[in-house]
Amino acid sequence: MQKLALFYLLLLSTAASAAGHDRFNAYQWDPANRGPWYEWWYYKVVDPVTTHAFYWVYGVVNPWDQKGTLKGTRASVAIGDFSRKINLFKNYPIADFDARRDQTLVRIGDNIATQDSLKGQIETSEGLAEWDVRIEKSWGFNAMSWAMAVPKILNIYWYPAQASAKMSGFLRINGREVRFENAAAYQDRNWGSSFPKWWAWIVANEFENSPGTVLASGGGRPKILGHEPYAGMSIGLLHQGKEYKFRPNDGDIVQTDINFGKWEVTATKLGRYRISISARANREKFMLLPFITPDGDTYKDYETLNGNLSVQLFKYDPRTRSRWKLIADLFSSRAGIEYGSY
Repeated sequence: MQKLALFYLLLLSTAASAAGHDRFNAYQWDPANRGPWYEWWYYKVVDPVTTHAFYWVYGVVNPWDQKGTLKGTRASVAIGDFSRKINLFKNYPIADFDARRDQTLVRIGDNIATQDSLKGQIETSEGLAEWDVRIEKSWGFNAMSWAMAVPKILNIYWYPAQASAKMSGFLRINGREVRFENAAAYQDRNWGSSFPKWWAWIVANEFENSPGTVLASGGGRPKILGHEPYAGMSIGLLHQGKEYKFRPNDGDIVQTDINFGKWEVTATKLGRYRISISARANREKFMLLPFITPDGDTYKDYETLNGNLSVQLFKYDPRTRSRWKLIADLFSSRAGIEYGSY
């Protein structure tokens, strides 16, 4: 009863602002769907004092399978400390999961996630963690354009709802407590029916000598209406108050040279802009974040939140020899870099 009271108290306190919440940052599952399904809410923060990085994931797999008859069925909460390579995962029965479709509000056991806050505690055989943080959104990016509003056209959807945010509060993992104020943070969403053959992610909201600049890019080889016609990345850049969008399903040309250890991406919006992205990190900086698919397989996801990232932005200029004029040359040493596959 205490769990339900906590959840509905929070629900009532946020109901007044529900109309202003982002619908794609809310629960997407259709109750009529009894097939494979997953969805999760991912958050990250980098402590500005120590540069230590942390993440949280609140997720559910096969939410209709209340009896847990399928191997992959579960609700789960995870928290990780990249500096100490600590990953704590706790699974819950589907009955302990609840989420709203009209606002960002997720409950798994006693753990609550919204667009504005995270609060919870988990204990596993690997240790104990507790957290209570507030989040203030700065910028989000519609990475999938029109496809966001077309259910089932893709097997995976990705939405960096808060590509740039500020986080304040505390977390405690295995005896270490970290408190921060207005630390650079991030939150995104994934949902769908199956995982892609491979997935890559490159994000940063702290660039040297360029406050306010944000990069959010993600993609791989998804299925489109059951087929895998191409590999690509969607890219959003916020720089000096202007948005630059490069999305394959808008007709933009995106080329990738990506595997674990190499992240090279170029994208062109014909007649307008071009972007070049190069990301690197030493292998020892990566941590393995295993994700369970609806079928119960393990998707191996390698991630760091302190990688090196170079971004060059060009504007089309027919007066120059190359036809492209460099208008931004950016660098970050606090980039999120990820590569996942089976």
